Amino acid sequence: MARSFLLSAVLAVTLAVSGFAQRGPGRMAPPPGPGRGMALIERWSKMPPEQRERALSKLDPERRRRIEEQLNWYQNLRPEERDQLRFRADMFNRLPPDRQDVARRLFRQYNQLPLERQNIVRDEFNSLREMSPRDRRARIESSEFQEKFNPREQQFLRQFSRLLNPGPMNRPPVSGR
Repeated sequence: MARSFLLSAVLAVTLAVSGFAQRGPGRMAPPPGPGRGMALIERWSKMPPEQRERALSKLDPERRRRIEEQLNWYQNLRPEERDQLRFRADMFNRLPPDRQDVARRLFRQYNQLPLERQNIVRDEFNSLREMSPRDRRARIESSEFQEKFNPREQQFLRQFSRLLNPGPMNRPPVSGR
């Protein structure tokens, strides 16, 4: 149960982050995923302005631009959004490395979807997250689900579902056995 909550929280932060930062005029890009990236943004944002400027001046222009974008994005969040991101990043950091890898892969797959589809997939993600394992399975097997999502999106949502409900057939193989 705790593992399911952790995994759900981790994926929720990845999708929430992308939802907070839907690109449009004047919108910034979010940090590059959960976990360590969040800790770096926190550290940069807590630096005194002079120290931050000195550190940024030592970086190549492209990296500096990305960090400044992420800092601006983070600093423009509402306090409750920042708190929620910190909480979820901490939850992500508590996951075993193999589960972190799966969550990162799912995050990358999600970010490869067209922006208009990301909203639809994120809404389904949130719905699936709230369902019992039985209802989740029924939803994924429904004709409505098959019609609403293309095969790539279906695969993403199935993988997410397996993370929420790792049964014997869904658990990754244990190395060293």
